[in-house]
Amino acid sequence: MVTIVALTPLCALSAFAAQPSRVAIIPFKIHADRDISFLRDGIVDMLTTRLSWEDKVVVIEREVTEAALTNLAGPMNEKAARHLGSLLHADYVLFGSLTIFGESVSIDAKMIDVHGVKPPVTIFTQSHGMDTVIPKINLFAADINKKIFGRVLRVARQEPQPYSQQPASPGIYAHPEKLLGELGAGTSDTSDLNPDFIVASGGRKTTGFWKSRNFPLYIKAMALGDVDGDGKQEVVFVTSNRIFVYRNVNRRFVKLKEIAGKSTYNFLSVDVADINDNGKAEIFITNVDTRRNSLDSFVLEWENGNLIPITKNDAWYYRVLELPMRGVILLGQRRGISEAFLPGIYKLAWQNGKYESVETLQVPDGINIYAFTLADVMNNGGELLVAFTQDDYLEILSKSGSKEWKSDEHYGGSLKYLDTKSEPGDSEKERIFLPQRIFVKDLDRDGKNEVIVIKNHAAASRLFKRFRQYTSSEIVSLAWDGLGLALNWKTRKIHGYVSDMAIGDFDNDGQQELIASVVMSKGESFFQKGKSAIIGYDLTTSKQ
Repeated sequence: MVTIVALTPLCALSAFAAQPSRVAIIPFKIHADRDISFLRDGIVDMLTTRLSWEDKVVVIEREVTEAALTNLAGPMNEKAARHLGSLLHADYVLFGSLTIFGESVSIDAKMIDVHGVKPPVTIFTQSHGMDTVIPKINLFAADINKKIFGRVLRVARQEPQPYSQQPASPGIYAHPEKLLGELGAGTSDTSDLNPDFIVASGGRKTTGFWKSRNFPLYIKAMALGDVDGDGKQEVVFVTSNRIFVYRNVNRRFVKLKEIAGKSTYNFLSVDVADINDNGKAEIFITNVDTRRNSLDSFVLEWENGNLIPITKNDAWYYRVLELPMRGVILLGQRRGISEAFLPGIYKLAWQNGKYESVETLQVPDGINIYAFTLADVMNNGGELLVAFTQDDYLEILSKSGSKEWKSDEHYGGSLKYLDTKSEPGDSEKERIFLPQRIFVKDLDRDGKNEVIVIKNHAAASRLFKRFRQYTSSEIVSLAWDGLGLALNWKTRKIHGYVSDMAIGDFDNDGQQELIASVVMSKGESFFQKGKSAIIGYDLTTSKQ
């Protein structure tokens, strides 16, 4: 009994210490001779991104903070900020002002400890030119991280980049962090496909991409296809247990359908393709029932405005591949009791009211259904595998497993994973992260295939077996140059984790687009929702 009493305070202290710090960011007060409200909004997003730290720091949702502000009167100062912090159960409150008249710019901001334990972190700076605002806010965030949270991040002290006062065009949200110049200075060529793609010889910043509104969700996966059979493409994306169908209508992202699955569901992937050849693309959901830790996948089809299951309780991992030499095919793989993936990857077809195996693919041992594609990647008429290794390197393999090439750097990078026991009876679970998609297409129509992959950037998280964190990303195109896959083009740096991508006629204008789901926050804490968006790039070329 004495031992239990003695340990109880320690357990309580341990539980208390594990709670993340809560930060409330008050939108800056703006004093300006022009409308720069978009910059005000962007600074909040930027500070939220910079200060959020998984399991350590949670930024309270902006909507919650602004709702609490409506109950306060008078100027915002330390006293008012502490009062607001107590209302929000926040540990820290960040507030400030931005004053801009002509070319004169001043920033006055402060981060205070609501409990009065740590001294405030402040910034007061005056400068000339709008192009100084974002770099200084960036340094302020780094100062807060270091002094308040003991977190040291590398911050490039860039020269100010040319400033664009307004977003590129109506309906496109141009984040102020575009001004950070993270791709480097210079006037090198950009890709013919899209001016927002940087060719291998250098970089230039532009603001050419489309972006949806932010969703208060963690989008885990997405796919593109004609779900309702009307000849127009829809975007299907999923969270852990919810499915959404949207369409881009004149640059507006319109929801067609949303359905929710069971609370025990954990969706791993979504694919869209017309495999049963009835003119409507089926939605393939690979799902794990967390209660039983077993596959419980299913397939949906559009019928009279609803999504109807045409199969249930499928023990398949599903993956749709578009192969340059074979067209669109559906693959399936089984799961074992203690093995995440059983040997054998099969081509599936719609037969007898279900999806049945009709062919076994010849692939090397150890390759799972998500890790590869098949294509004439060397442009010599032969079909090879382009595959991810378990540690996110790209390889080119023969079907027998002979290695033709391996990358020197990481590509891919995923937060989707499976937990399986290494052996029956083991208490420690093995965590297997699922690879990203690999597309092989001739996008610029020069007669040579390109490999298009996501490249999520991680500082050191790949060193850990059970933890991953990605703060920025790119989508890159690689092409065979006779010795290996060399960089062809890449998007400018994307602030967030790219969870999935697709290539197709996203806006139904007769031209292909590259689209991706970007996660700014997973929202794993009780107080914070996820935050994700869909972005799109035109794929046009003078050869079309």
